[in-house]
Amino acid sequence: MAQKEYDTFILTDLSKVPEDQEMELIVRELTPDDRRYKYRSAYALAKVSKSESKYPDRLWVRLGRGQLQEKPWSIKIIKEVNKFA
Repeated sequence: MAQKEYDTFILTDLSKVPEDQEMELIVRELTPDDRRYKYRSAYALAKVSKSESKYPDRLWVRLGRGQLQEKPWSIKIIKEVNKFA
């Protein structure tokens, strides 16, 4: 299975982001199977790590104004959360 890539915006200090704990965040999928769904956003329950190789997928982190961080993190999507149900 190919590695998927996501990105997310983090509006707090990066050192305060909890690693290796389940957390809810909004992610955009950058490598969907169907190109028409690129940049689709979803709420997800996930675990993240600042280590690029800890989890199976790659997470690109953006700061509040959209500045992309140099090194990607890793992410494990546990499930998508429907906030509108």
